[in-house]
Amino acid sequence: MLYSLLKQDFLLYGMIGAGILGLFCIAMVNRFYSSAIRDLHHLEEPRGKWTRQFMEECRVRKTNEQEIHNPEAFIRRQLMEGSVWGITLPKWKQGIGYGAIGCFLLMMAAVYGTYRYQEADLMRYQYVLTGAGIFAMLLLIKQFMGFLTKEDMILDGLTDYIENTGASEEDRVDMEQIREETREELIHQVREGISQSAAGGTRFSQLLTPEEEDLMRDVIREYLT
Repeated sequence: MLYSLLKQDFLLYGMIGAGILGLFCIAMVNRFYSSAIRDLHHLEEPRGKWTRQFMEECRVRKTNEQEIHNPEAFIRRQLMEGSVWGITLPKWKQGIGYGAIGCFLLMMAAVYGTYRYQEADLMRYQYVLTGAGIFAMLLLIKQFMGFLTKEDMILDGLTDYIENTGASEEDRVDMEQIREETREELIHQVREGISQSAAGGTRFSQLLTPEEEDLMRDVIREYLT
């Protein structure tokens, strides 16, 4: 079996295929990071799908008054859910490793086969040079693309946005209006409860002069503020 793979160059083609897989995964990871970095300059109107989802999640949390206590952990978790063509970012990164490891294993199998079947040294050197070259190429290109640096740029940019950019003025006005309406509703309910008690001839029956009702309303509003 191994001899047949050697003679038909299947192991060689396999190493080339593993290298192509690794390069493709590198391109997809770089595409994701580059899109996110471009969106850092216009976060209010992002173009990338992941950035739009991230900003929407931030808006939902602001609307629900859910404070993000650890922005870095929050951003990293969102990055783990980022995807390209339906495949998550961690899977693309794993693909780079799979390509490099697969190429290395195929190279070792080819070298073992050339020794076992006493093939010419030229064939052995061919496999070693091809396998080692593809393996090194994947590692060097991954390092050259600077994925760690790009991820840090995304973390810094989005952390700055979360920590230093509050809700818009319109959002603040809306939230204040909602709080005021809720407060007035509670005041109304309390007044109605006391009025019902006063109407029943209880000890509250002598408390509800117009001036005292106004005073009661102010006290309740101050308490709920």
